Amino acid sequence: MRIIVIILLSLNLYSNSNVPLFLIDQNTVLPASKVFNIETSINDDAVIISWEIEEGYYLYAKSINIKNDYETLEFEVLESEESIQNDEFFGESKIYRNKALIKLNGVTGLDLNNILIKYQGCADAGFCYPVQIHKIL
Repeated sequence: MRIIVIILLSLNLYSNSNVPLFLIDQNTVLPASKVFNIETSINDDAVIISWEIEEGYYLYAKSINIKNDYETLEFEVLESEESIQNDEFFGESKIYRNKALIKLNGVTGLDLNNILIKYQGCADAGFCYPVQIHKIL
């Protein structure tokens, strides 16, 4: 009887934490903020956006979406380590590993407080993150 109580109490400790059981081993999957280290800088009439991507993780190129309110803004890729990933859900997809650097042109007159950067990536281990949202300012 005591063993059952101990087991139930230990299960209760796990269920009260906000971390899913498969993520308890922190070596398995890191939080998105640690994996996709995003930084922005403003130069004249352009915004430079860079990601430092941890080893063993990748960012989907087609997932990068930059919006100002409801308008999608165009950008150019300045530097990246891209390759093709054969994904079971998305098929062949261009991905970025290690780093990606993009430039958002023509931001003069835009309210930079309203610009949102959306992106998504996965771990080689098979875990995919939900879409991440980052504000420029």
